[in-house]
Amino acid sequence: MRSPLRWWCVSCLVQLSRIVIFAERTEVTVIRQWLMIASLGLLSPMLSLKGRTDVRLGPQVQSHNTAPIIVGVLKPGQDRQGQEVKLPYVLGQQTTNYFHASQTQGKNIALAAHRLNGTVVEPGKTFSYYTVVGPYTAENGFGWGRAFVGDRIVPSVGGGVCQGSSTLYAALLRTGLPIVERHQHGLTVPYLPPGEDATVAGDYLNFQFRNNRTTPILITAQAQNRHMTVKIWGATPGPDVTVHHKTLQTFPFKTIVRDNKSLKPGEEKVLAPGQQGVVVKTWIAIKEPQGTVIKQMGIDRYRPSPRIIEKGPVSHATS
Repeated sequence: MRSPLRWWCVSCLVQLSRIVIFAERTEVTVIRQWLMIASLGLLSPMLSLKGRTDVRLGPQVQSHNTAPIIVGVLKPGQDRQGQEVKLPYVLGQQTTNYFHASQTQGKNIALAAHRLNGTVVEPGKTFSYYTVVGPYTAENGFGWGRAFVGDRIVPSVGGGVCQGSSTLYAALLRTGLPIVERHQHGLTVPYLPPGEDATVAGDYLNFQFRNNRTTPILITAQAQNRHMTVKIWGATPGPDVTVHHKTLQTFPFKTIVRDNKSLKPGEEKVLAPGQQGVVVKTWIAIKEPQGTVIKQMGIDRYRPSPRIIEKGPVSHATS
């Protein structure tokens, strides 16, 4: 059983808010890896928090927009004063918008930001998105949103949590920190370029990264005015990292036309706008003292999604 270590975050010597460090990586079996590919991004219902010991829902830690940040590190055998570590440097950040989201999906995105905000990852430890944000169920506070199944967009409880994992991944790309587990969506997303998204589903399709620094890192996140911002903070400056993409191939979408007798003659209704498929190669360039290091992030393939139109009955001219 996982045993989370409790840490205490002190910002500008005002209020204390409890946060949790998740020190252990969630393991994924080969069979579950196959199942998550088959799921194509559908957020499956998961268990509620009842009886769990690996998640603690404490007060929200406000986003730290100014330095310095003081983190009191509580280690086994230490008293509660612990050891103070300053985290004044933004290692990477990303902002995405969710103008496309429904009201309930927007609330899911805000809830994901709320649970990410204030998370500290200890040196050498692996962060698990599911452990911090999940499960993505109604029992855990999530409402209806949208998810990808095959080449279609369908309603799903917890739809929108992928924007949290994707915004986090995009921020981490700009830090050079090692990614342990990441999966692309089946379709492109409207809030990030292809190659910068990260889908999640249950505990079998997860997003994880490792803190390979010698000091803790802090994740802050906020969602307001239909924008989500994630920042990664560290004790020392990070390298200069740039993200690059190359489109290798594109695929046109097809158009599906359906009859709808409830529409007026000649009236049309667009159910899905359609989006093209694409194959994208992504890499990052890390500037280090000895020169620039190129790190390949892989090739992502996104399928096209059809444009779906409903038409009213054809009017017949009378003589």
